[in-house]
Amino acid sequence: MPERSLPIWPVAERTLAEPTLVRLAGTLVAGMGAVALAIVLVRFGPLPAALVLPGIVAALLILSDVRAGLWVVLAVIALVPYAVIPVKLVITPPVLEMAGLAVLSVWLLRLFLRRDETIPSHPLLIAVILFVAVAVFAFVLGVDRGYSSQTYHDFAKFLVSLSLFFVAWSSLHGYADVRRFTGVFLVLASAAAAIGLVLYAGGPRLTLAVLARLIPYGYPDTRIVRYIEDDPAKPMRLTSTSVDPNSFAGLLALAVVLAVTMTVAQRPAIPRWLAALAAVVSGSALLLTYSRAGWLGAAFGIGLVALARYRWLLVPGGIGLTGAIVLGLGERFVERLWQGFMLQDPATRMRLEEYRTALAIIRDYPAFGVGFGAAPTVELWTGVSSIYLLIAERMGLLGLGTFLVAVMGIAWTGWRTWHPMAASAEGDLLLAWLGAQAAALLIGLFDHYYANISFPHMVAIFWLTQAMVLVAGTRSTGAQYTEGRTGWR
Repeated sequence: MPERSLPIWPVAERTLAEPTLVRLAGTLVAGMGAVALAIVLVRFGPLPAALVLPGIVAALLILSDVRAGLWVVLAVIALVPYAVIPVKLVITPPVLEMAGLAVLSVWLLRLFLRRDETIPSHPLLIAVILFVAVAVFAFVLGVDRGYSSQTYHDFAKFLVSLSLFFVAWSSLHGYADVRRFTGVFLVLASAAAAIGLVLYAGGPRLTLAVLARLIPYGYPDTRIVRYIEDDPAKPMRLTSTSVDPNSFAGLLALAVVLAVTMTVAQRPAIPRWLAALAAVVSGSALLLTYSRAGWLGAAFGIGLVALARYRWLLVPGGIGLTGAIVLGLGERFVERLWQGFMLQDPATRMRLEEYRTALAIIRDYPAFGVGFGAAPTVELWTGVSSIYLLIAERMGLLGLGTFLVAVMGIAWTGWRTWHPMAASAEGDLLLAWLGAQAAALLIGLFDHYYANISFPHMVAIFWLTQAMVLVAGTRSTGAQYTEGRTGWR
């Protein structure tokens, strides 16, 4: 069966709103952008002006199509997750928050202006909505636990990131849209990985010189270069422009699973050469983050894909790993992984103490947790390297329960739908996202960023992954996949 050729740009089955309104808004944004560009060019010079131009393009993309707006969000997540607009209003606006709010606003405007535009119903949406409601309730209950203005702002960013799940579910209509989203994600993740590899090859001096230039745009001015256990005598960790090597590994792990699956798929949804290149670049960068959770997550996701459909992958994978160990290749990586298993390094022992403290908090505050502020006593502290314990700690067992119902329900729906379509291109694409979801859920056992309000970009990518599984498993222009056909109808 030949691979289908799809146009790069989303084919709008329904317009954003009335065409006149869209043209008017686009003209207004373009005009204001041109004026802003001219002012910045005259007052501050060509370099700051060059930074304004991508913002104008991004605004026009978001206005043109919500699906393209999600691509803009992906670009911010992968390339400049901590960037802010260097203008002090009440707050200094983060670029990710502004992009997310813009996409949400356009989506809501479309729902308001067009009566035929609705949010497709699905029982699992109720579970996600309940999770959001419990999070808000837990946040309100904990307001007396030392909330700062940053806490309120971080929680607002958390809600914006989580809300993108509903935008993706409502706006993406099946195989064509998920295919484009996958291609864009892999290109952007690979670009971020390539930047990280170049900086890593240049060593601490180049990394410091380049990333220090981002300080005026919201990036930290300390711990710019990262090392294992923050010890300069140990290997440097690759971060690219994501600041934190562990959270960057969480992004790369998803990209690696998607790329490897598309590389070996019988009917890849994106060009095989592009998937193979993304697998090599993202995989190399993932290794150099020295994130054990990221390594295990990627291995788990790929292993699940192999067991489900491409079992032959287990043979070369096992031979390659065994050969590397025997020949001493990657000895540093194996040693770091082994230290984690044996609980021999300070980071692992610290995690065990975090787990103990989290369990004590959950025992004392089982229903709705302690909210998003400080711990109830000085003997305890909030924050734990596990999304499951973190949610239970912050939102109680009720929050954890609704979270598990939502994500496990999405996974079950995806796997149940995948079986009758396993041999199709749609099946391979769904399997790739199921593998990425599995990687994220395993990483969540050992790290916190997918549910931490201080990492809104990782919250966004986690819930966008859930949306991809649900869309790829249940929707294509409103139709269900029918067993016995070669694709969605």
